[in-house]
Amino acid sequence: MRQGALPAGLLAAGLVLTGCGASPTAGTAGSAPDKNPYAPYESLTGSKRTDKLLADARSEGGTLDLYTSNTDIQDLVDAFQKAYPGIKVHAFRANSETVLQRAIQENDANKPQNDVMDTNDLELRALDSQHLLHAYKGPAEAGLKDAAKNLGGWTAERFNAFVVGWNTNQVKKGEEPTDFADFADPKWKGKLSVEVGDWDWYASMHTYLTEEKGMSDAQADALFKKIASNVKVVKGHTVQGELLSAGQFAVALSVYSHTVDKAAKKGAPVAWRPAVEPVILRPNGVALMARARHPAAALLWTDWVLGPGQKVIAESLRIPAAESVPGYTDPIPPGTKTYSLSKTAETDTKKWNTAYDALLRGVPAAG
Repeated sequence: MRQGALPAGLLAAGLVLTGCGASPTAGTAGSAPDKNPYAPYESLTGSKRTDKLLADARSEGGTLDLYTSNTDIQDLVDAFQKAYPGIKVHAFRANSETVLQRAIQENDANKPQNDVMDTNDLELRALDSQHLLHAYKGPAEAGLKDAAKNLGGWTAERFNAFVVGWNTNQVKKGEEPTDFADFADPKWKGKLSVEVGDWDWYASMHTYLTEEKGMSDAQADALFKKIASNVKVVKGHTVQGELLSAGQFAVALSVYSHTVDKAAKKGAPVAWRPAVEPVILRPNGVALMARARHPAAALLWTDWVLGPGQKVIAESLRIPAAESVPGYTDPIPPGTKTYSLSKTAETDTKKWNTAYDALLRGVPAAG
């Protein structure tokens, strides 16, 4: 969950995506180690690989240290520990900026503490630019969607889908929104919400309107300004989902599909289908730390979460990174227009962050 913009120093770190090649100085902060801790396992496959990783993970102390912003991480931890009962997972969960800051600060102090990172794409790119990640090239990679692979030092394990969600008590059947531009209508005054840190969603929607729908920058800016006059601001997607369910506003413009689906499954009056196009897809990933204290446990976790763990991700109503998961049905209706996170959100982070902040300046808070 992204609760705010990346801090300025970390923004700069994430502007340029670089590889994870070795640094001339072994073990110094902001550099990759000369020795690859995963080398003993990279040629192994099948049961030989798993047996070796499990045996070595136990020799390391039977511990995995995981930093994550995934609100469903306990489902994965429980399933992994059931599969490998000899390995204890210590998961530190916080918002994506906090786990990023913690990892960078520990490495700057030359005291790395985590083995694996599980968080949003932009934070992973920032870590990758600091040479803190080691690219995964294990057997589970073959079963992943193309969009999940070749991302540098990290691999997508799931995708978050930004959708327009609504409260069905306030938006009656047959009156569902159909076009994003319709939210500029004054009839939506005070009935819409956006999340305060979703500048990456804003960057993607703005880019979609200009590059895919043919709007000029000025036209897209004018549309968003009109929409912003109708919105209330929420901090945190979980809170946004709760307030939507409670009817604090009629429509959430940038809510996660799984947030709505989970609430609806529990009986809340919320929906997001038929989808208002486009559905914005953002990869969330898993990454091996280049200076892991427990490399065998880290690789065992990554093999598992990109393999059998994909079923657990699907059961959490997330969109898995695997091409095929038994029993899984994609929540995005066939034929729905999807749009990936804008490339300019990766390279012009400060621009979009500043523009989104300016757009929401003076907008009232929900709740």
